[in-house]
Order: sequence, then C-alpha cells, then structure tokens
Amino acid sequence: MADEVNEPFAAFRRLDIRVGTVTEVADHPDAEKLYVLKVDVGEEEPRTVVTNIKSFYPPERMVGRKLMLISNLKPANFRGVKSFGMLMAAEDLDMGGSSLQLLDPAYDVPNGTRFDCGMEISESRADMKHVERVTMKIAKVVDGKFMGMDIELPGNAPERIVAVIDGDKAVPLSDGNGCLVTVESDIMDGAPAL
Repeated sequence: MADEVNEPFAAFRRLDIRVGTVTEVADHPDAEKLYVLKVDVGEEEPRTVVTNIKSFYPPERMVGRKLMLISNLKPANFRGVKSFGMLMAAEDLDMGGSSLQLLDPAYDVPNGTRFDCGMEISESRADMKHVERVTMKIAKVVDGKFMGMDIELPGNAPERIVAVIDGDKAVPLSDGNGCLVTVESDIMDGAPAL
C-alpha cells in the first residue's frame, strides 16, 4: 500500500505494536552493550529481540517485565543475531534529562494485545523509515490537555501517558479498550517515545 500522507495518523497505522513479557535475557555474544532477549508476544514461540538498553536495565529488572514491542518490523541483523522487533522506550537525554525508560502497559493485559489506539493497522510489514515518521511523546495530562492539545482519557488514566501526535492532534497510545501506555518513574514532559 502506498503512503497515504493526507490521512491522519497514516504513519502510526503502519506499526503493529504489541505487549509482551521478557522470558530470557542474555548478553550479546559479540556486542558488549547489547542484550539478546526472548519476548513472549502471545505467539507459538517467544521472539528474539536485540536491544541496546543494557546500561539502563540490569537483567533482573528485565525478566518477567511487560513491555511494548513494534512487532512488524523487517527483521534486522545485529552483529550476527537476528532481531524480530523493537522495544519501545521514552528518553529525555537530549532534553537535558537523565532517563531512558521502557514503555509499559498501565494495566495487566494479555501478551500479544495490540496497542493501535483503536485504529486499523494498514501494513503487515514496516521498516525503520516508517518508525521514524511517527511522533510519540510522553507527558502529564493537565486539565484535559496533553502538551497543550486536547486529549480524551479514561477516568483511570496513569499520571503520565504516551500519545501519538499528528499535526495538532494527539491520541493516547492505547489498546482501544482503556489500557494506556506509561513509564514506571519520572521523566521530562515532552520526551520522545519510540
């Protein structure tokens, strides 16, 4: 399908974002700063995912952790290990902060639950150029506004949420059934998330 650049949230709708649980953590055999994870996203076998979060998350904070995964990325090879997805995180390092945090579902939902904001996914496969076109940020919602934009939230929303932004519109990153995406501790408002 060709890009539909005039359709709201067209870039976001290319991504298949799922919740998963980390079942195994191993050091990458040929890269000191990388982990090789096994992530259960509700499929027959856990996925292998290579990630560079090693300096922020020790193994004991990873095993059993629920997180968000872009599951329809073209597999990528990282120094001889093939990765089948990308973990999602928010980070404020470029804003003068000191935090990189994995994105979490605000509530316990089954592995494989799709976080599509109630929108239809338009593609079965995405690559990094599609990811780079999506804008997501994390911030506190104050008086019904997310970074100055109107946003609707369920009554049980966490203090900080991730929102998908397209122009002057923002929608909370959710499963479409009230479960939003958040982080576990403080991070600067407006920090990019992906």
